[in-house]
Amino acid sequence: MRSIRLRLIAFAALAIAVALWAAWHVMGLLFEHYTERRMADALVRDGNAVAAAVRVDAKGRPSVDPGDLDARFRRRASGLYWEVRAPGGIAGSPSLGGKTLSADEDDREATGTAWQEAEVPGPYEDDLIVVERRVTVGGTAVLVRVGEDDEPIDRAGAAFAREMGMFLLALGIALALAAWVQVELGLWPLRRVRRELAAMARNPAQRLSADHPREIDDLAQAINTLADARSDDLGRARRRAADLAHALKTPLAALAAQSRVARAAGATAAADAIDQTLSAAAAVLESELARARAAASRVGEGVTATRPAALIEGLFAVLERTDRGMSLVFDADIPADWEIGIDAGSFAEIFGNLLDNAARHARRVVRVDASLDAGRLRFTVDDDGPGIPPDQRDGVLRRGVRLDETGTGHGLGLSIVADLVEATGGTITLGDAPDHGLRVTLDWPDTLLTRAEPN
Repeated sequence: MRSIRLRLIAFAALAIAVALWAAWHVMGLLFEHYTERRMADALVRDGNAVAAAVRVDAKGRPSVDPGDLDARFRRRASGLYWEVRAPGGIAGSPSLGGKTLSADEDDREATGTAWQEAEVPGPYEDDLIVVERRVTVGGTAVLVRVGEDDEPIDRAGAAFAREMGMFLLALGIALALAAWVQVELGLWPLRRVRRELAAMARNPAQRLSADHPREIDDLAQAINTLADARSDDLGRARRRAADLAHALKTPLAALAAQSRVARAAGATAAADAIDQTLSAAAAVLESELARARAAASRVGEGVTATRPAALIEGLFAVLERTDRGMSLVFDADIPADWEIGIDAGSFAEIFGNLLDNAARHARRVVRVDASLDAGRLRFTVDDDGPGIPPDQRDGVLRRGVRLDETGTGHGLGLSIVADLVEATGGTITLGDAPDHGLRVTLDWPDTLLTRAEPN
């Protein structure tokens, strides 16, 4: 089982079940032993009364005066019996009905003067608990035996087992509930760790608190150390990418100058080849810098929330001044009080390039909508252009394929937009717009959404 909670509860339930079964079995044995001991004590008292009433005649034949004995001795098959054996014969209680306590002449007989306990077959199929003792009457040694059926012990034991089983079952349920509560209380600090990890996912600048129980303190410290190391590594990677991009600007500028010189000298083909190479290199640099900025929006400290409605309206204002944008209608339906925990630069990079691509392919309308759906913060960018065939949609999201390859000008391809969205914790999918154009759907967790305070 992968759940610690289920493991602990299952082990506790198994341990409780085994312990209660052992308790039920042992307590049953103890009860049986106790009742047998009580019966033996009662038989010893009856035996002393029988021994006091024994008489032996001149021929060694025993007899017993039944006057003060238990009335059950006089009732046939009552379950309580006495028997006296002497050299001249055997005397038995009327309850024996002429039978003897044991038909085996080699049966072990008591020695000494103390009462001894034994279990022997009874005269009427039931087993007997028997106490026996050798006494001397008028100079003749006689063996006195008193026995009783053990059926009452069996009945009492069965009743005790039932009642004890019901009690232990109730006790087991109570202990299982107590074990469940104990496990929940024991795992409660881990819930706090999970909440703090969720907060770290929303804002990686946060760290786990230091006041955890000692058992998970090392884990919290290890997570914080790993998060610090990751933040440092990404920071160094961003700096190296930025340094590399800036370092390449001078050589690229020199190549651009050489291209102009070649074009002025009439080497148009060479100048075109240089310009194409420079355009490709510039696109790569732009892409890598955009990815570095996207990473910074997730790991950097001090990331401020962005108001998407105001930002997209600003992008609309820029696009409406372009030659293509002046002939289009831009529309947005985004709550004005929404704020999302994404860096404004990354958000503008994502939607700026999506809207630029949509404007270059749209015939009449570009529309942006926002909604909350099943715990997701969803934005859609629709245009009424030719769209992208379904069999090509996965390809344009892969690195190296640009959405604007068929047009002029620069801009990020959808693969770069996908990297930016993923870096900020979202997903991107392509589909059909209601007006048969392209719909780009962006999803982020709704935990990034807050409501702005009214001005």
